[in-house]
Order: sequence, then structure tokens, then C-alpha cells
Amino acid sequence: MANLDIAYGERIIQKDINWIVNKDERWALLGPNGSGKSTLLSYIFADNPLAYAKNIRLFGRKRGTGESIWEIKRRIGFTSSEMHLYYRKNVDCMTVVASGFFDSIGLFRKCNARQTLLAEELLEILHIPRLKNRSFLKISSGEQRLVLFARAIIKNPELLILDEPFHGLDADNKRRCTSIVESFAHQDGKSLIYVTHRKEELPGCIDHYMILKPRAGESSLRS
Repeated sequence: MANLDIAYGERIIQKDINWIVNKDERWALLGPNGSGKSTLLSYIFADNPLAYAKNIRLFGRKRGTGESIWEIKRRIGFTSSEMHLYYRKNVDCMTVVASGFFDSIGLFRKCNARQTLLAEELLEILHIPRLKNRSFLKISSGEQRLVLFARAIIKNPELLILDEPFHGLDADNKRRCTSIVESFAHQDGKSLIYVTHRKEELPGCIDHYMILKPRAGESSLRS
């Protein structure tokens, strides 16, 4: 992205952001509440229609040159601490995890045998196989975060974006999830953007930093 502004109405939050994320780079996106982190991620993840008016290239292609949202989402895994709000229907946790293969909120296509096995194995790795047939709406917020993390990483995407993914998890679950993130990030050709307010929670694989400061025009890069 080049010379990108973030504004809420007439209020400019950030100005002239220039940021390049390459393959095999692991970034931390840091900044206080209100600095524009989530909005910036929405430009990348194709959910924000304002992205079409920004100078943004994703996977070598400028936004708004004919690509579909689904072409972008297919290459990205994403989760945030608010993503559970997207799920309002009474579906089981296995359905939520498997929907990550298709980038949908519901599961509108049938998984093949390999996809079903991968989803079951990931629930085992996360120590939550018991949630497979449980309603997503009836489990705890921490369990929902684990399920949504599984959904984000299930397809082994090219770019993994994690926005406060493990907020509220206990130490064992944080350690387990961080280990999975580390394994993901050390594959060839993978990129990571990790957002947190707690620097001590950053995975050890992080090698670049984007810091959004409170005042417009003061974003900074550190490698």
C-alpha cells in the first residue's frame, strides 16, 4: 500500500501509510486503540469497499482491476476477537472450522474426505475435539476463539492475518496456538500479520513491525 490514509468521516486517523509485506515475512501490527489497525486490515482482507479507492496491491494485483473478493479471500486466512459476532445461526463447531476452506460464514459446500479429516485433526491438535458437534453459540468465548483460529488456518493460506486472536485464552492454549502459528510461519512462501496489544504475546517468528501511532501521519516501520 502506498500513501494510504485512514479516516473516520472527516477525521483523519492515519495519513500516508506506506507498507509492503513480502512472502516469507512475519509482521506485528501494533498501535493503541483507535489508531486504525482493524480498518487497515479490512482494506487488506477485502471486506472494506473503501479499499477500491486506495493504492493497494494484493498478490501483485491492484485492487479494483477486476479481481473478485473471493479470489482474494481464497489466499488469506483471517480471524479477529470480534469475528464470533458474524455467527448468529445455530451451527456446530465442525461446520465453523470447515467453512474456512471456502471462506464463508456458513458451510454451503460439502467437504471432501480429506478436508473433513484435516478439520478433525486440527480440533485434536487444539485439544478441543469435544466441541466437534457442539453449537458454536453455546460454547465459551475462549472456545469460540480456538474454533475461529482453526477456521483461519485450516486451508494453510498464503497470508495469515490474526487480529488479537488469543485474547482471554489461558496460558496453555496460548502456548499451543502460538506453536501452530510458528510452524505455519516457517513454511516457505508464507506471510503473517499479527495484531496484539501485548508485545509479550507476539510469536518468536516475528521479524518486522508496523507501528500505528495515535496521531495522523506517524506510522512507522521497523525490521
